[in-house]
Amino acid sequence: MLRNKMKKMACVALASMCLASTGATAFAGTIPFNVTVGGSGTQDPLSMKEIKTADGDQYAYFTGTWFSNTNGIYVRSYKKSDTTLYSSRTYLSSGNAGSTIKCRYNRNADGGEYYFMKATAASGKVNAKGNYCP
Repeated sequence: MLRNKMKKMACVALASMCLASTGATAFAGTIPFNVTVGGSGTQDPLSMKEIKTADGDQYAYFTGTWFSNTNGIYVRSYKKSDTTLYSSRTYLSSGNAGSTIKCRYNRNADGGEYYFMKATAASGKVNAKGNYCP
């Protein structure tokens, strides 16, 4: 009887920790990207479009998590309806994989609007995966 009670308490504690940790690491409007740039053949340099949260934040956030080789990619966020509004450009590679880099927009980035990420290769063909938050 005591053993079953201990198992139940351990399960409840584990479930609580899982829920707490996943909620603490989520970002509003964060979407995964999978881009292929550089070299030849079919290229997909754009992320999916995502609505920027209307919280006044003037940064885009990029996290590279996987790279097909040691070459990196340059990324930048653009407003879908006005591509003259964009973030500064940053470099993602296996050397900074897992680190989130924030880039300021060149002028006021309105929330409630669609934005997208565009990537270019530093050199050679690169497939990269990660997360993007306008």
